[in-house]
Amino acid sequence: MKALVLNESKESTITSLPIPKVASGQVLIKLHAAALNHREIWIKKGLYPGMKLPCILGADGAGTIVEVASDVAQDHMHKEVIIYPAKDWGSSEDVPLRTFRVLGMPDPGTLSEYIVVPIEGVYPKPSHLSWPEAAALPLAGLTAWRACHKHGRIDENSSVLITGIGGGVAQAALSFCLAKGAKVYVSSSSDQKIKDAITQGAKGGINYKDTDWTSQVKELVGRVDVVIDSSPIDELDKYLDFLNPGARIVIYGATANRKTQFNIGKFFLRHIQIIGSTMGSPRDFKKMIDFTKTHNLKPKIHKVFQFEDTIKAIEELEKGNQIGKVVIEISSQK
Repeated sequence: MKALVLNESKESTITSLPIPKVASGQVLIKLHAAALNHREIWIKKGLYPGMKLPCILGADGAGTIVEVASDVAQDHMHKEVIIYPAKDWGSSEDVPLRTFRVLGMPDPGTLSEYIVVPIEGVYPKPSHLSWPEAAALPLAGLTAWRACHKHGRIDENSSVLITGIGGGVAQAALSFCLAKGAKVYVSSSSDQKIKDAITQGAKGGINYKDTDWTSQVKELVGRVDVVIDSSPIDELDKYLDFLNPGARIVIYGATANRKTQFNIGKFFLRHIQIIGSTMGSPRDFKKMIDFTKTHNLKPKIHKVFQFEDTIKAIEELEKGNQIGKVVIEISSQK
């Protein structure tokens, strides 16, 4: 089989490898599509914790089960599935185990023609999704779902600000919040990305390159109940310009690698919660997929590349111009 392998020199190449063998409790999946995340970029740069190379990159994938272990029911054969993008969450819904890890390093990832995963790590592909759409859903959708649903507690009465609206998680959060009936506003450094979000249903948007952008949020929205935040600003106190008492700031990333400062007194006196969130449990994953089916939601896709162009696809993601997910078509399935 072919796979995108990152070697010890941090060079990515499409390499021929043996098809993996199933062990107890596992299934072999022929992947039809995979999707990229910024995680692949950080691994490629050697900036991800616990680096173990070589590895097959990729956390997101969807495909067909083509082999099952002897202790797995044969009726799973030929099922079309989406892969849970991690392992070892554990039994707690609050936090994962210390052994929790995302697919694609150190475990073999989805940028490959085949992958072996535990049977409990696969879920039926919603019929309304194409293969690229199904592959675009897992990691970004799960991260957005946990941030919005568990921590943000967003409902039809919520006023929400989603920052960095071009990314896959932010796009998924926009989709989920709108489906819940919330009033959604967005921020970005790109006016085009803001306009695109408004065409999807956002009430308005702010360019965070403007020095007075937090004041603009207050003028546009009034007050915000929940911030779904991909990268908090240097001075979090500025959020007080527009946060309601009891507001929640749910942070799922720090891509700018900033050191954020804030005045604790100002926050606790207004009962404002700052919540860290990442990924989600298998139970979250099932709820997210069910919600997607119920509301007929589809991930927003920026561009689909063929497998032989995966390195070009990663370069496209690095540019930061995308709106939605960058997807790799691995094999066609009519």
